[in-house]
Amino acid sequence: MIAPYKWLCDYVNMDIPPEQLAQKLIMTGSAVDGLKELGRGLDNVIVGRLDSIKKHPDADKLSVCEVNIGSETLQIVCGANNIFEGALVPVAMIGASLPNGIKISKSKLRGVFSFGMLCSGLELGISDYPGADVDGIMIIREETPLGTPLRDLLGLNDTVLDIEVVANRPDCLSIVGVARECAASLGKELTLPDTSFNENGGVISDYVKVEVEATDLCQRYIARAVKNVKIGPSPKWLKDRLITAGVRSINNIVDITNLVMLELGQPMHAFDHKDIRGGQIIVRRAEDNETITTLDSKERNLSSDMLMICDAQGAIGIAGVMGGENSEIKEDTKTVIFEAAKFMHGNVRRTARSLGLQTESAMRFSKGIDTAGCKTAMDRALHLVEQLGCGEIVSGEIDILSVDLSLRKVTVGADKINAKLGTDIEPQLMVDLLNRVFIPTKLDGKTLVCDIPSFRGDISLGEDIAEEVARMYGYDNISAMEMLGEVTRGVISEEEKAIDKARVLLRGLGCYECVTYSFGSYSDIEKLGVEKLRNAVKIINPLGDDQAYMRTSPVPDILKVVANNINKKVQDIRLFESGRVYLPSEHEQDLPEERKYICVALCGDEDFFSLKGVLENLFDTFGVKSLRYMSEAADYYHPGRKASVYAGGSKICEFGEIYPDVTEAFGISRRVYVAEIGLKSLCEAADDVVKYEPLPKYPAVERDIALIVNADVTSGSLLECIRDNGGEFFETASLFDVYTGEKLGQGKKSLAYNIVFRAKDRTLMDEEVNAARDAIVEAAGREYGAKLRE
Repeated sequence: MIAPYKWLCDYVNMDIPPEQLAQKLIMTGSAVDGLKELGRGLDNVIVGRLDSIKKHPDADKLSVCEVNIGSETLQIVCGANNIFEGALVPVAMIGASLPNGIKISKSKLRGVFSFGMLCSGLELGISDYPGADVDGIMIIREETPLGTPLRDLLGLNDTVLDIEVVANRPDCLSIVGVARECAASLGKELTLPDTSFNENGGVISDYVKVEVEATDLCQRYIARAVKNVKIGPSPKWLKDRLITAGVRSINNIVDITNLVMLELGQPMHAFDHKDIRGGQIIVRRAEDNETITTLDSKERNLSSDMLMICDAQGAIGIAGVMGGENSEIKEDTKTVIFEAAKFMHGNVRRTARSLGLQTESAMRFSKGIDTAGCKTAMDRALHLVEQLGCGEIVSGEIDILSVDLSLRKVTVGADKINAKLGTDIEPQLMVDLLNRVFIPTKLDGKTLVCDIPSFRGDISLGEDIAEEVARMYGYDNISAMEMLGEVTRGVISEEEKAIDKARVLLRGLGCYECVTYSFGSYSDIEKLGVEKLRNAVKIINPLGDDQAYMRTSPVPDILKVVANNINKKVQDIRLFESGRVYLPSEHEQDLPEERKYICVALCGDEDFFSLKGVLENLFDTFGVKSLRYMSEAADYYHPGRKASVYAGGSKICEFGEIYPDVTEAFGISRRVYVAEIGLKSLCEAADDVVKYEPLPKYPAVERDIALIVNADVTSGSLLECIRDNGGEFFETASLFDVYTGEKLGQGKKSLAYNIVFRAKDRTLMDEEVNAARDAIVEAAGREYGAKLRE
C-alpha cells in the first residue's frame, strides 16, 4: 500500500517527519517496508519557455535556444527536433543532478556556450505525464508560471510510505485506513473525509432499476445517478493525489472513483447511463461460455461460477474485477450511474485468477472490504462530484442489502489478557488503548466490552483484543519471558523411510530421479486410453490448460520426461519418480484419495527383463516374499509384454512395455518400459526382519521334473503350486527350461523345474523325496491339468 505523507496529513495533524512516523507505525505493528521521496533528482529543474530557436552556426543538428525561466533568459544548446518557439519545457539548471546520473554544468558545444539543459521524460525518469514518452524534449501542455519547480508542477513534492498490508487487515488498503493507524500510534484525532452533498431533484428509479439475483455473492449493492455530467480533466489537486499514489489521471468522473478507492478502500465503478440497455442493472452469475469485452479491449470467456454486472441484454462488467468496454465513461457521457458494492472476496479472487486479470479493484475485493463502507464511499464520490461541479446528483438511491450491519460485541476479562501477554496492565488503561485504536470499549467490572467496528473484520475473539492491547501498549514495554513448553522430536513416517530406501537402491542401479508437477492436461490422460483414468479432479483456478487436472497416473509425466531426454539425444535412459496420484472420491464434496507411488522408466539398451531385474532388486531390498507374477496390467501396456506382481494377495506393482500407439502419442519412437509400484502395498508386504539360521549339516536332495501344461499356464503359477505342495522338506525351486514343439501337441508347452529338498536332522531317503515329488505332480495335475513329461 502506497501512502503519501501529505495525503495522510489531511486526516491526522502530523507533527513529526515521515521517517519518525514510519518508526512509530512499525512499533505498533504496521510493516513499513520503506520510504520513497518522490521527484528525487528533479531539484533545480524548472519550467521555461522557448522564446527563440536558431540554428547552430557550426552544427546542422543543433539549435541555440533562448529560454525564459521568469527571472532571466538562458542560452541553451539543444539537439532535439520536436521543439518550437513558445513551448514550455523542463529546464535543468546548472548544478542539477538528474535521475539518470547526468550532472548539469556550464558547457561549450561547437563554440557556443550552453547554460543548462532541456530535458526529455526519459532523462527525468518520468513516464506517466502526457508527452513524457516522446522521442525528444518533454513539452508541458498546461499553462504554468515560468520558473515553477517541475516537482510542484507534477505533484512530486512528497514522500510516500510503502506499507505491507497483512492478509487480515484489508482496512489498511486505503489512505484513511493507514491514517487511522497513524492517529492511533501518535494518539491524535482522526478527521474523516467530507461526505456531505445536496441532491438536485429527479428520481433514481427513472434512471435505473437494480436486481440482485446472486445475493450469496453480492451482499450489498448501492447505485446513484448523476445527471448533466461535464466530462473533462480533473483539477490539479486531484491529479496530484492520484499521481503520488501511482495512478494515472483519466477524466474527472473516473478519477473520482479511483480517488475514493484509494482514500476509503472501496472500489467503485461508473457506468454511462445511455449504455445500460433497458435501464436495468442485474447482478447475476454468468452463463457458461458467455463473453464480455473488458475495458482493456480484450474478449473474456466466462463460466457459471463468475459474478457479472449485466443490463437487460447482456454483461456490462465483471463484478469486482473490471468493467465492460460497452459501458465505459466517454467524452459525450451526460448521465452517470455510480456503483458501490460488496462482492464476496473468494468469488472475486477465483474469477480474477481464472481470467488472469489482476486489478486494484480485484485485489481489494479479494482481501475483503467493509460492507458498511459502501455507503460512505458512495457519499464521498457524490461530494466530490458536487465539489468539482461536474454533475448534478439525482435524488434517492438504490441500496440492496442482504446482511445484518449490527456491530459485533466481544467481551474478554482484563485478567485473561494480562495472563496471555505476561503483563500487569490496568483494566482502565486497556480501555483507553482500545478506544485509541477506534474499538469503542467499556469496562464492566474487570471485563472489557468491545463494540467491533465494521471495518475490523479481523477481530472476533478475546485473543484478537489482547493483540490490539499489546501493540498499542508497546511490544517493547512487555518484559521478555522464557518460552514454556516441551520440545518434541520429529520422526520420519514409514512411507517416507521406504521412499528413501528405494531412492538409494534405484540410484545404485543407475536410475536418475526426476520430479514433475502433480497436475497436467486432460489430453495427456486421454493418450493412455484408459477410461477410469479420465475421471480426474479439475483445478478451479489452473495456471493454464496444460495444468488443469490433478494426475490420476504417473505414466504421462514420466513418458514426457523420457521424450524430452530422447529429444536431447540421450541414448540410454533410466529414470524414477516418487509422488502422488489423486483419485476422485465418490462424493464431490470429499477430498480426492491420494496414493503414493514409485514409478520407474527404462529406455534404450533395455528390455522387459531389465525392468523385471530392477523390480526384483527392489523387492529383495524390502524383504518381500512369495512374489506371484500375473500376465495382466493396464491397457496402455503391450498385451504380450506386461505383468502384475502380487504379494500376500495384494497387487503391489504393474510393469511392462508401453504400447506403441501410446508412446507414439507422446512423441516417442522407441520402446519404453515402465513400472508403477504402489508404496502403501509395498510397505504392507515388506518384511525387513533379518533371520539367521545355522548352516545345514545334512546334504540336500534334488529332483528335476518337467510338466506339460497348456500354453496359457504361467511358470509363476506352477512355481507357486510347487511351493505350496512341496511338503515339510521343501527348500527351493527354480525354472530352468521351457520347451514347445510338435511332440507335445498343439497349444502345449513343457516347463522344467529344479526342486531342492533337505531335512534339518538327517539325510533324506529316496522314498521321502519321491513322495514329495509325486505330491507336487499330483497337485499340478489337479490344479492346472499338468502331466509329467517322460
